[in-house]
Amino acid sequence: MPAECIPVIRPLDAVAMSRCQTRLDNLTKPLGSLGSFEELARKMAGITGQARLRALQPQIILVNGNRRSPGLLDMFAGHVGAGIEEFNIPGEAVADPAELRYILHRGIAVGKAAAAAGARAVGLGATGEIDFATASMIIEWSCSGAEEPVDLLAKIGNVELAALTGLVLGLAAGGAAVVLDGLVTSLAALIAVRLAPLSREYLIGSHFPAESGHAEALRLLDVPAYLFLEMNIGEGVGAALGLSLLQASLHMLNDMKTFGEAQVHVAEDGPGALVQTSEVRD
Repeated sequence: MPAECIPVIRPLDAVAMSRCQTRLDNLTKPLGSLGSFEELARKMAGITGQARLRALQPQIILVNGNRRSPGLLDMFAGHVGAGIEEFNIPGEAVADPAELRYILHRGIAVGKAAAAAGARAVGLGATGEIDFATASMIIEWSCSGAEEPVDLLAKIGNVELAALTGLVLGLAAGGAAVVLDGLVTSLAALIAVRLAPLSREYLIGSHFPAESGHAEALRLLDVPAYLFLEMNIGEGVGAALGLSLLQASLHMLNDMKTFGEAQVHVAEDGPGALVQTSEVRD
């Protein structure tokens, strides 16, 4: 049990989110019209404590990147200006609980280090796969909670799953958004949330992969995904596209003018009249 990590995962900053919402309401657009982009901007404010986050400094951490397809992730990471860090773990499966716990702690350390280095949003990826029976077992366990998370990891023995679980915890503890990719990352998030419930607040979905169980895992996490691309590959590609949505939300927040900045009239009636003012210029 990584108890030393759990106490430092803080609730989202409600004050920063409220200030961010004020700016969103006063941008020169119909109230609430940019939907999920507004939701993502507000969430990043809560995660980082900055009502108007200026730069994302995105990163992708790929577990066992030595098995990835040459050039594939590099192309998508380059599109969003994200650095790639490979977190390589020897072996496919480990039955020793002590070794899995060690891998879990390594994941926590890598996640904390990425956040400490300035990454405000980190996409996760894995090059391995997980079979349907194991995925179903984790989903059923998430509903019943009959077993301790670390014991479950030891029973499964999947090293990528243990590493990703640690990464979720470490990134959340460091105050960075965790952008999920495919099924393995969402299953790891389920386990991390059982270890530290507040880590759920730091999770951001990206796309709906063509993998059985992924949509159910996201539903249990109560984390929306935004893209329907019919992709059937992990390796952090979907996470990179999720990072692009975060970047777009920050462009909206920072580059669109408020009514006050544009010197145009605010709404005179309807819902907008209750929250819009020419005084918002920051």
